[in-house]
Amino acid sequence: MYKVEVGEALKTLISDIVKYKGKKDLDGMIKRLREMTESPSSIVAAMPSFDSDEVLLYVDSNVTVYYIATTPSIMYPPHEHCMSAISALYKGTETHVFYDRDGENIIKRDEVTFKAPAVVDLTEDAIHAICTYDDEPNEGLHFYLGELESQKRTLWDCSGENPQQYIHEKYYALSRNFS
Repeated sequence: MYKVEVGEALKTLISDIVKYKGKKDLDGMIKRLREMTESPSSIVAAMPSFDSDEVLLYVDSNVTVYYIATTPSIMYPPHEHCMSAISALYKGTETHVFYDRDGENIIKRDEVTFKAPAVVDLTEDAIHAICTYDDEPNEGLHFYLGELESQKRTLWDCSGENPQQYIHEKYYALSRNFS
């Protein structure tokens, strides 16, 4: 179900990913998203202008798709998706900070910066935070391989403590400037 009006190129891309998900073809999804990130002009043209850095584009029981433009100099808090996720970055850079569980809390394991064009696939047990060190927001499409909006998941503060149920408003409230 589309949550905003989008053009045909984006509808085709989402339809392709839904089909790959139905066939359990992760390699096909990643290949298709790499193609998109390397030549994103038709996808960018197929999106309306957004006044937000995160917009839900599509959701069904198999796939949830967000447009995300990560605001510079903000560390968004660690969280889990409890499903596989793929970030298809077509502009800028996106830094992922990966964590391991330490009881109820988490500890930083690694930090990796991806430069567009890039496709980042996360397993269902991944815990990460995101940020960009660029001067401008990055842009990408994030594909969650399930119905993200109904998924029970955990959010931590930026120190990796105080686990709590993920609530979107809390996600923003726990974000921190690092400039």
